[in-house]
Amino acid sequence: MKVSAATDVGLWRQRNEDAYLVKEVAGGWVLAVADGIGGMKGGHLASRMAVDTLEEWLQRGLPAETPWEYLRQVVLEANRRIYQRGRQLSNPLSAMGTTFTIGLLWQGILWMAHVGDSRAYLIREGQIRQLTQDHSLTGELVEEGRLEEEEAMHHPQRNLLTRALGSREFLTVDISRHELRVGDWILLATDGLTSLVASKEILEMVEGMEGQPVEALTKELVEEARRRGGYDNITVAVARIEEAADLRGRGG
Repeated sequence: MKVSAATDVGLWRQRNEDAYLVKEVAGGWVLAVADGIGGMKGGHLASRMAVDTLEEWLQRGLPAETPWEYLRQVVLEANRRIYQRGRQLSNPLSAMGTTFTIGLLWQGILWMAHVGDSRAYLIREGQIRQLTQDHSLTGELVEEGRLEEEEAMHHPQRNLLTRALGSREFLTVDISRHELRVGDWILLATDGLTSLVASKEILEMVEGMEGQPVEALTKELVEEARRRGGYDNITVAVARIEEAADLRGRGG
């Protein structure tokens, strides 16, 4: 398994409100990205709290039979902490929120837990598939077939989220399961990338850098977003399934 991640403040923001985690666990890997909601002064705290909650839970070990419920509980716990923290702080920080997208690559399966508009993609045999639904106004319009992806990228309300951690006490978490194959790419990214680089363009970049180190790919994805304006923080996490042993899991 080849894994890499990169983050960048971009060209316009004063602070990087994204956070990420790439961590090897017994039998697999965990990739996660979180994007603190812009305009909320506690956004950088919220994204960091989400990732820290995940890392804390991973230190306890993974469950043998219920990874989907494990991931759901991690996200719910992160939401609880962020929601409560936002109401304990003084008024300027009282609004805290973040997206949170987690991929657990474990025993040949990719388990996804997702809230917000940070995305996960699966790239296989010359095709790219978005594994997560954007919890945003434009995401819902795309899902309903009323808007194309390229149109959504330029929509004036593209940043309006309909679901995020910290925005409410009770939260619905999207959970999904995907079987993996040798040769698969898994890519997680915040909208600092996906609002500027369309999915078909991401596919072309992955294919164009075949054979190069995954670190070169994450760096190039970040740089491409910067070349296109870098209007937001940019975070990317990538994993490449290289051999059958990656599907069985080493040491698990």
